[in-house]
Amino acid sequence: MDGVCRNSFGLLNVSMFHAYTCSLCFTYLFPRANIHAERNNSKESSIDTKSPEYICDSLGEHDCSRWKECCKAAEQCCQHQLKTAVSSPESNLCPRTWDGLRCFDDTAAGDTVMLSCPHYIKYGNMQGNVEKYCTENGTWALHPVTGKEWTNYSGCVDIQSMSGGAYAEVSANTFSLLLLVPAVAIFLAFRQLRGQQRIQLHVCLFLSFILTSILNLIWEVVVHRDRIQNRSEESFMFRQQNSCKLINILGRYARATTFFWMFCEGLFLHRLLVHAFRNPRNIRPYLLIGWIGPSVPIFIYSMMRWKFANDLCWVQNAGGFEWILYTPNLLSIVINLIFLMGILRILLTQLHQHPNEPSNYRRAIKATFMLVPLFGLQLFLVIYRPGSSQWLNIYEIASKIIIGSQGGVIALVICYFNGEVIACLKNTLRKLEIFKSKRHSLVTNYTVVSQRFRDNDTVVREKTEMCEMENIMLTETKNNVNGNI
Repeated sequence: MDGVCRNSFGLLNVSMFHAYTCSLCFTYLFPRANIHAERNNSKESSIDTKSPEYICDSLGEHDCSRWKECCKAAEQCCQHQLKTAVSSPESNLCPRTWDGLRCFDDTAAGDTVMLSCPHYIKYGNMQGNVEKYCTENGTWALHPVTGKEWTNYSGCVDIQSMSGGAYAEVSANTFSLLLLVPAVAIFLAFRQLRGQQRIQLHVCLFLSFILTSILNLIWEVVVHRDRIQNRSEESFMFRQQNSCKLINILGRYARATTFFWMFCEGLFLHRLLVHAFRNPRNIRPYLLIGWIGPSVPIFIYSMMRWKFANDLCWVQNAGGFEWILYTPNLLSIVINLIFLMGILRILLTQLHQHPNEPSNYRRAIKATFMLVPLFGLQLFLVIYRPGSSQWLNIYEIASKIIIGSQGGVIALVICYFNGEVIACLKNTLRKLEIFKSKRHSLVTNYTVVSQRFRDNDTVVREKTEMCEMENIMLTETKNNVNGNI
């Protein structure tokens, strides 16, 4: 066995083993990825597919690092096999091997080897274990469908954590919808509110969050949860790839509109301060920025994905292409941070001019509390994604809650805690109470009048009956007198 190493497909010399196992790493880690290259129509064009730089051109930086770590682990496995003494054929041991992701030593028949999950598996559970069974006849267990050597990696997929993230996503977006939809209805119901340009911008921002929450819920229910509960070949992601890509890209557009509208909110408030609270003539430029602006990077990203990274449902990280969407979103948050600093500077200047007025301190705290979620600055809390699996699950759940509930928090601050909105609602309730009291008074008066009419009718009826009785008695008396005569 000198000079050869074993993988799940048999014995190979060292150089062939390295090339073959590296290709297996790529296949297992990125089952739906494509290696892209410029090809001429002639069949003579050749590509150096052994170059790591060539492979990494089709992957993001993080995925490239994962692939290289897998290749390095395979190389170390081969070195370990070469240094370990060869067991005799009569020992009835399952042979040492590389299964494509993990290295296994010689194992006694009937034993099950348990190893920790490799860290380069995407979304893997690092606390889980890989299991490989050596049968009684000294051969590795075979997969019941493919008939090839098989390793059980189900313990490396943390279904519970993935389900927890899905529940967090659904709960946060449902919370936002339950607050955003009534908030829009309130803004549109009162004429004194919907006529203000500031409120019109708020409505557009709320609509962008409503659209985002709806598409997030569709993604979680139709795509994500379906993929967790069903086999890959039976899932919506595999069966309806074009529909899945459409849902994905619409969700990204909706998410981008929230960033653009948060920028519009910051720009509008900044202009008010700079121009001494003089409102602009109309909000058409803001409408173009908020709704049309995001479509430009989304269109460019879609074209790049379609041509260069057209993988399954576009869920894999596309490397540098992702910055087509990340850049305008990040710029929106950074510019809003600059706007917030300018607003706080003005408030602090007022505090220095009137240091003995507590109301100024309350105004500064209130403005900060209101503008942080409105400008999306809380997203800085989840801007860094940890690489350690120990904190990754906590990060995923926390980021889904913070991002998904942002619309609901903004609705609370801008609508439900707004003194002007509260005053409008109180006036409406007061009018309803007055209307009810008037209606009750009218009903009561009507009842009294009706009762009086009924009482009068009774009196008249009784008087009429008495008159009739008197007439009858007089008539009978006259008849009796005449008869006696």
